[in-house]
Amino acid sequence: MKPEETDRKKEISLKEVALFNGLDNAQLRDVARISVLRRYKKGEYVFKENTPGNALYIIVSGIVKIFKVSKQGRRKTLALLKKGDFFGEMAGLDRQARSANAQALEDVEVLIIRQETFEKSLKRNPGIAINIMETLCARLRSADSQIEDLAFRNVMGRIGTTLLELAQKHGIRTKDGIRIDLKLSHREIAEMAGTARELATKVLARLKRNGCLKVIDNQIYIVPRKLSGWIH
Repeated sequence: MKPEETDRKKEISLKEVALFNGLDNAQLRDVARISVLRRYKKGEYVFKENTPGNALYIIVSGIVKIFKVSKQGRRKTLALLKKGDFFGEMAGLDRQARSANAQALEDVEVLIIRQETFEKSLKRNPGIAINIMETLCARLRSADSQIEDLAFRNVMGRIGTTLLELAQKHGIRTKDGIRIDLKLSHREIAEMAGTARELATKVLARLKRNGCLKVIDNQIYIVPRKLSGWIH
């Protein structure tokens, strides 16, 4: 791709990112100019926990999984981020090590903005800082919800809540129900719900028998009303 085509692609991608709402075309071009477009293959790490953090990442295409690993090797998925989402902002702002791992769940393209240039953009465009604070608040609420689920819900409740959240963010309404537009293994669903794969498999089978979900071509379709009634 020619440099001018790359710059245009970056600018178009940035227009779809809520972080940069309120910026005019000239400001978006400035941000596009200081960003670097990079691709990661499925399964490749964007960064690992406890490594130095010196950049903000914006997803142009694909899905990125954010997760932590316990000392015993158990994984807990914190978020699945898609086109238009950003991550890595915490380490970029507080200059601390990465607090979690980021891995490409499928082939991914991201825009990378280095810490020094990102800080300059914040000073020139205070609206970006406000948008970051709003996103951080939303993620804190999500973390509180996950802690509550782990503390007070059984495995059925946690799996059901995970499916409803996936449908809300990645769902497409169809005649068969809401299709979760991701191909997720039972292990990946278990890691999101904070349980073992074997338990997740049993719960998913039970929900399927009770008409709360169906699987077509390796994709999950849920019936929100039935699923909500079953887990509450």
